[in-house]
Amino acid sequence: MPQLTIDFPESVMPWLARQAENENTTPERYLISHVLDSMKQDESCVQECTDLAKKQLEDILEERDKGPFIKITDLAAYRQNLRSRVVERVEQYRHA
Repeated sequence: MPQLTIDFPESVMPWLARQAENENTTPERYLISHVLDSMKQDESCVQECTDLAKKQLEDILEERDKGPFIKITDLAAYRQNLRSRVVERVEQYRHA
């Protein structure tokens, strides 16, 4: 297992020892458990954010699937219009 050396100020050690004693463990194990807990929280937060983004995308797609739909008569003009709107949007983000 990889090891890490941490230089705490002397004033931290009594607090760390008390916290570890309250958890019935060593200061090293106490710190390890906090690091592992933080990792789990970060992972669950990422999963929650991903789930929320998926839900939002699904909602948008369902709403758009309802219509209204347009009939494209001139595909070249439609593509040109779409490209110009995309370029406009990109320029807005560049200057923001």
